[in-house]
Amino acid sequence: MKGQVLFVIWRESIEALLLIGIIYAWIKQHVDSQSGLRYLWGGIAIGIGSSILLALLIYGVFNVLNDTEQSLFMIIMEFTACILIVQMVYWMNSHSHSMKSDIVSGLEQQTEKQNWWGVTFIVAIAIAREGSEIVVFLSGFIMSLNASNAIDFFTEVAGGIAIAALTLYLFSLINHYVPWRIFFNVTGVVLLFLAVSLLLKGVEEGINLLLEYDYPIPDFLYLPAWNSTGFIDDSGVVGNLLNAFFGYRSQPIWLSVIVFIAYWIVISALFLRRKKHA
Repeated sequence: MKGQVLFVIWRESIEALLLIGIIYAWIKQHVDSQSGLRYLWGGIAIGIGSSILLALLIYGVFNVLNDTEQSLFMIIMEFTACILIVQMVYWMNSHSHSMKSDIVSGLEQQTEKQNWWGVTFIVAIAIAREGSEIVVFLSGFIMSLNASNAIDFFTEVAGGIAIAALTLYLFSLINHYVPWRIFFNVTGVVLLFLAVSLLLKGVEEGINLLLEYDYPIPDFLYLPAWNSTGFIDDSGVVGNLLNAFFGYRSQPIWLSVIVFIAYWIVISALFLRRKKHA
């Protein structure tokens, strides 16, 4: 859906660019900065290349499967993306305050050993991690790419990266007033809603697949819980936006309602537990 690609690329690119910025600033202060920068760009290239290979692998695997296998593959990728988003938001919530010191500490250990290849490895892993998360998050879009939608997809990708670079620049001017932790917390909440949206999509596609093969399912699970079409129709502009980012359904089935509630109970317990142990 339009907007999801732009948001995910924007949010994840900010993390990747922030990591690169921290490492770049540290290397520039080093006595052998010229050598360090070559290894930095090498690490970035390896990380980006790894992410592109993963995207091509997903696209290739999807296109050799039959219709049922494609449906199952899509469902698995949607569940995987949901888990990865939650994991990533949890990690950022736990490490955003110490991310810079952790990275610098790792770089110092490598350069003390006079091992610039270690710096390349750190950078490559960091970029590949962000890139692979993006690829998995957007796997549904990647698998459905064709001649008619490819231009729109890659335009949103390029737009997300450009807006991320602009956001970083603007934020560097006001970060004394608005800490990065607040930024990541706010966007993290939106990502958690995106995760439940992917989860609901996977659950609904799964139950449709089971019904298609006449698998016995309790009737109430796929019956509409309510109808709010008269208030906000999820096929309209506003409803479609709420559907894409927050999992809104104007006529949700009971299974979706149960999954939505269970998801937020688990998320609340997970983050409250981390807060208690912080």
